[in-house]
Amino acid sequence: MKVALSWLKRYLDLPETVEELSALLTFAGIEVEAIDEIPALDDTVFSARVVSAEPVPKTDHLKLCKVDIGDREYAGKDDDNCIAVICGAPNCHSGMMAALALPGSKLGELEIKQAKIRGIVSNGMLCSERELGISENHAGIIELPPDVAIGTSVNELYALPDTVFELEITPNRSDLLGYIGIARDLCAKLTRDLKARAIKPIEPKSADLRLGLANREPELCPRYTARVFQNVRVGESPLWLKTALIKSGLRPINNIVDITNFVMLETGHPLHAFDYDKLAAVNPDQGYPDIVIRKAHPGEEMVALDGRKYALEGDELVIADGQKASALAGVMGSEFSGISAQTTRIVLECAAFDPASIRKTSYKLKLSTDSSYRFERHLAAEYADAVSARATGLILELTQAELCGELLDSYPAKEVDFYLGVRPSRFSKLIGFELSDAEIKAYLGRLGFSFMQYGNHIPGIISDLSQVYCHHGEEMKLGKTEFTELEDCDHSHYYKVPPYRKDVSREADLIEELARLAGYDKVPQKTAPQQIMDRHAYRVRKKTMDWMVNWGCFETLNYSFCDPRQMQDLGYELDQLPLISLVNPQSSNQSAMRVSLVPQLLTNLAYNLNHAERDVKLFEQSRVYHKSAVGHSEPMHLAAVFTGTREPEHWQAKGTPIDFTWVKGCLEGLLTNLGLDFTLKPSVQPYHVSDEAFSYYSGSVSLGSIGRIKPQVLAQWGIDSSILKQDLWLLECDVDALADQSRNRSMKYSEISRYPAVVRDLSFLAPMSVRYEDLRDSIMELDQGLVREVQLFDEYRSKQIPEGFRSLSLHIVLQDQEKTLTDERARQLMNSVQKTLIEKYEIRLR
Repeated sequence: MKVALSWLKRYLDLPETVEELSALLTFAGIEVEAIDEIPALDDTVFSARVVSAEPVPKTDHLKLCKVDIGDREYAGKDDDNCIAVICGAPNCHSGMMAALALPGSKLGELEIKQAKIRGIVSNGMLCSERELGISENHAGIIELPPDVAIGTSVNELYALPDTVFELEITPNRSDLLGYIGIARDLCAKLTRDLKARAIKPIEPKSADLRLGLANREPELCPRYTARVFQNVRVGESPLWLKTALIKSGLRPINNIVDITNFVMLETGHPLHAFDYDKLAAVNPDQGYPDIVIRKAHPGEEMVALDGRKYALEGDELVIADGQKASALAGVMGSEFSGISAQTTRIVLECAAFDPASIRKTSYKLKLSTDSSYRFERHLAAEYADAVSARATGLILELTQAELCGELLDSYPAKEVDFYLGVRPSRFSKLIGFELSDAEIKAYLGRLGFSFMQYGNHIPGIISDLSQVYCHHGEEMKLGKTEFTELEDCDHSHYYKVPPYRKDVSREADLIEELARLAGYDKVPQKTAPQQIMDRHAYRVRKKTMDWMVNWGCFETLNYSFCDPRQMQDLGYELDQLPLISLVNPQSSNQSAMRVSLVPQLLTNLAYNLNHAERDVKLFEQSRVYHKSAVGHSEPMHLAAVFTGTREPEHWQAKGTPIDFTWVKGCLEGLLTNLGLDFTLKPSVQPYHVSDEAFSYYSGSVSLGSIGRIKPQVLAQWGIDSSILKQDLWLLECDVDALADQSRNRSMKYSEISRYPAVVRDLSFLAPMSVRYEDLRDSIMELDQGLVREVQLFDEYRSKQIPEGFRSLSLHIVLQDQEKTLTDERARQLMNSVQKTLIEKYEIRLR
């Protein structure tokens, strides 16, 4: 629902800014979905008269317009105060009043300039509603009323600047479907007075026109009112009325239809107008037409105002004349009875319909309108006569019509007043803070709930207040202002519920209204709010998946059930696994919840290899399920399998096979990207080749592992590595562990040194038992301010190398942040490196 701020201000004072008002609406339970700011336009955009509009030669749509700009200053106007403007709008014609933007004007991001079109100089632009920013209508230029003075600013004509709020109204709040309802709610929230528009009594001019009214479906139409008018002048609506409709998202049509739409938007209650002379009588001899509220005849057809023919099945409620359906009740009128330029006599309908019936008809016919949208949400029948009176006043004012006869009103079962009690003590117990009696009365009173009396609390709806008693009332009669509290007194306020609040039927509803208006922000916070979502864990999961995709992997999705025998194929003993068995599995190969992603990933790999795919990179990130003595857990894991080449083969370069270093770089890059420090240990997984696999740890916490898969394990999945002649690699990580270990960590950045780095190479023989990581860490610890990086660039083993040793070659990068590193300082540091490695690890220099 679109609400224009300029229109809303007619009903209450609103000095708040747009941002403040948006927050007020939202915290009052009226969600603001969007805000459209309509800015003020330049003073060079104003009304002007099109004196003539002649076709431009050799074009089929352009017209050369002579435009009168009156006393407005412009260098290009002639002695008649006219300028030339080229216009291509289909509705441009001589004598019309239009909105003109002179050269130099800015319409949003568009700047109007003098232009030459077909050799003719055009001095500006005649504007549409979309170009002025007041709607999306671009079918033609704006045609202003003929009585608008030349040179009137568009800002004055269209009340600019303005703001349009797009509101989401919940289905239970039908009272908010009009401007008055929203204003009433804001008045209650802001403790301000509503500027209610008094409806003057309307006296009919004559009783010349008669109309029959028969309501055959009182359960589906609890109230139907009708008024008859004659001497109606159908024509253009005044600009203020058009502007109000345009800003609220409706298209002006004619003054009668526009008035019904205006009153609908104002009150939230739809109306409809029929052409009196197009209605038929039940009895052709009676001399006047009839309105009959009935169900449609099976197979009855009706052409609606949208031009479509609708076939009715017999359960739809229709408004008919004496012969045929004139409208789908609460949805849309028929084409034949609609208002036209020739209409002089009309019937004004204002009714209330059963919401379920309207909803069913609208859904079945796939026909949703502003009218059905409101009736589906249950409108009060009580106000149909007042809404009709409001529209009647506008019709008499704007069309010079005459009202004929009294209001026809079918209201067989009037709505019964009912009352609800609300206890201040109950409010403070449920919501957590107190409201005084005066505050409760003020909030509910401004919403339209009339305070009736105090009394002991009676739950539910009360139809007779005489059954309510409270000693407070007796003390008030005695003139007391301070009341005594008795032990058995359950002090309660009793309020008459207004008919338009269909959503209020119990004490809790009144308490909710009070809490909403007093402010949910006043509710005391007794405990810290619970986090609905672990945002850090979510970001880590997203980052791990993005990382694998960036490495060229494709994601797979598998069932959460598994075949326990596949875990045996990996090398596990089933009695050692935390398996959760299913009581009633669909099949034997889905008899347990999976404890690892690896078996199904190997199945995916085998499928691809069997279909001649040799370069495979697959991964899955999902939950596994573990059973323990204290309960079950569902950790998030990631597993990936690789084989083939790193990148697709190219005619200029042969593809490089995926090897240990590539897989290692994949996992270590991910860990580094998450800001994690890690150590490596030999893998203990039974499906890894022992000397080509490692596990990664952060302290004592396992993060993941990489390794080559044993050929005998692959054989269980029908993969013969000797025939394939490709290594198959596996990567696994515990995503939950990654999230926990990286929590509250942040990347630290340092400035790049302005001084040159010095690279020294060191080659030596190291015992096979010494790990490279230990060597690297020992070198880095010697002087962290100077040793920037240690890189292993060569490892060599041969018969020339002593048994139990291997040859390692390192790049050692030295750099000072504060000054240029001298050769002497670099030599001293390298001597320290050699000495430390010899003493600590018994290396042999080469």
